[in-house]
Amino acid sequence: MKRCIYCLSECSDEAQLCSVCGFNEATKKEHAGCLPVGTKLAGRYLLGGVCSKDKAFVTYFALDCQTRQRVKIAEYLHEKLAYRLPGELIIKFRDEKCFARADKEIAAFYAHYQKLCTVSKTSILNFTDCFAENATIYVVSPIATGTPLSSLIGNGKAMPFLSAVSLLKPVIECAAELEKIGKWHGSLSPYSVITENGKATALTGYSYPPKSLYSPFDAPEKQLGAKECGSFTDVYAIGAMLYEASTGFLPPQGENKKLRFPADFPEHAREIIEKAMNPDKAERYQTVSELFAAIKGKKSAKEKLPRAEIIRRITLAVASICLVISAGVLVNHYIIEPMKERKQSSELASMVQTTLEDNSRDPWDEIRQKHPDVDFPAQMNPAFADLYALNRDFGGWISIPAMDINFSVVQGDDNKYYERRDFYGKSTSYGVPFFDYRNSLKTLDRNTIIYGHNMRHDDKLFGTLEQYRTVEGFAKAPLIGMSTIYGDYTFKVYAVFISNSKSEDNNGDIFNYIFTTASAENFANYIREVDKRKLYSTGVDINENDKILTLSTCCYDFNDARLVVVGRLLREGESPAVDTSLAKENPNPKFPQAYYDAKGKDNPYANDPNVFNQ
Repeated sequence: MKRCIYCLSECSDEAQLCSVCGFNEATKKEHAGCLPVGTKLAGRYLLGGVCSKDKAFVTYFALDCQTRQRVKIAEYLHEKLAYRLPGELIIKFRDEKCFARADKEIAAFYAHYQKLCTVSKTSILNFTDCFAENATIYVVSPIATGTPLSSLIGNGKAMPFLSAVSLLKPVIECAAELEKIGKWHGSLSPYSVITENGKATALTGYSYPPKSLYSPFDAPEKQLGAKECGSFTDVYAIGAMLYEASTGFLPPQGENKKLRFPADFPEHAREIIEKAMNPDKAERYQTVSELFAAIKGKKSAKEKLPRAEIIRRITLAVASICLVISAGVLVNHYIIEPMKERKQSSELASMVQTTLEDNSRDPWDEIRQKHPDVDFPAQMNPAFADLYALNRDFGGWISIPAMDINFSVVQGDDNKYYERRDFYGKSTSYGVPFFDYRNSLKTLDRNTIIYGHNMRHDDKLFGTLEQYRTVEGFAKAPLIGMSTIYGDYTFKVYAVFISNSKSEDNNGDIFNYIFTTASAENFANYIREVDKRKLYSTGVDINENDKILTLSTCCYDFNDARLVVVGRLLREGESPAVDTSLAKENPNPKFPQAYYDAKGKDNPYANDPNVFNQ
């Protein structure tokens, strides 16, 4: 059996058209601005085609690769605020105002759906996951199987009131759970309740804010907008469903609507339904819990709660507060900080003066007029003057266009300060790329080192260096552009390898790739060690007189692992061309011991001495 690439339903291998959605692969079309079929999200969900699209959300069919179940994934992509360029995954915003508004909406949606996912764990509400990626958020819902409640009730079919209550009990309990976290469903009806074998198994149709569509199961205040609604609106919908299930009549509509009851209808049940469906919301049960208590014959408002229930409610309240705080932290980490990093990088790049309009004038005349209080270093590149004026730690620039790397690089007094600070010194988990504090930027050392974070949840900063793990990634970007405030340089990628940062991860040894100076002999020994470790040969040569650039970032092969990219400085008069066809995989690279432990493999280099002792 194969799967339809659009709706992900199983179909026969010979089928030309999907029997579920009618999709024909020969005439497939991609939706402009939407994620392409085959995109994988959260390392788990494989996207199919677009299921639906409204002003704020695009909903895709998807396959949960862990459970092998079909799901739907809604992506926040407000058509007036954001867009996606062809071939890109990360969304962009139309302008600063749009960014500010979308930023607030994304944070609100994220916190909202995180709460709903907690309710789903203990009820029939159908939200299973909410996560941040591509500068936006995604909400996962299972595709409910079964039949809607509308096929079981109404059309003259009536069941005893207590049977109707039993049938709708999971719905009532779910609405009560929503109530506890300050939410309400807003679109309860026999069409949003899914049943299997005569039992309610899923509650769909949730929208935030509730849609304005009006049905016989909606309270009158719903026509006035979401701000006029609340738990009492869900009370009305539950009362209307109980009414149809127990009388067989569709709830009446209109100003003079009047409920009809069979002559033998229980008086207690009639009173409950009439109060639940009172047109005046003030005369209605105010909460679903109050309605449920009335059905069970209890007066919850005056009832003294058992000690266990008091403790449960306190625990739930504390958990809800923690959830809100945690959601705020996650939104900041996964959405707000990436947006700020992207915005700051773009702003800094725009400040680099790539051309001088008037070659006859000394650019420093204008620069010193603009920044009279700044003492610029002698022989500094004037293109970087504005950046240096902003931060005296500005040291240069790193550029690998094919890897989407185009960042300012700073240099602090140590290798800690800029790990969790941005260009302006403000706290951020992303940090900013920085030169090793020991490096000389005026005359390059034997080894110039730049550190940058690889955030596991996105490809910001040095995250795209992961592409260098493969020969194909190298072929895409065989050159690295690096500038200091004194000069511009080009490096040919020589090697890529995995290293450790803690001695306990490699039998007490740390391979020292972050040295800055070395004799010709010691440097030759270093290259021998790199050659053992490199994932592939690039065809680029190197000798004991060359200078190198080392890009160091974290990776996740084992705890505190490092991905290292080594580039060799372009020699004087050498062509920058690189014959990438010469690249060849290393059949047996040398890894730290922790790598083999994580893979459950024996280390063939366990007794191999480290000939580089810098």
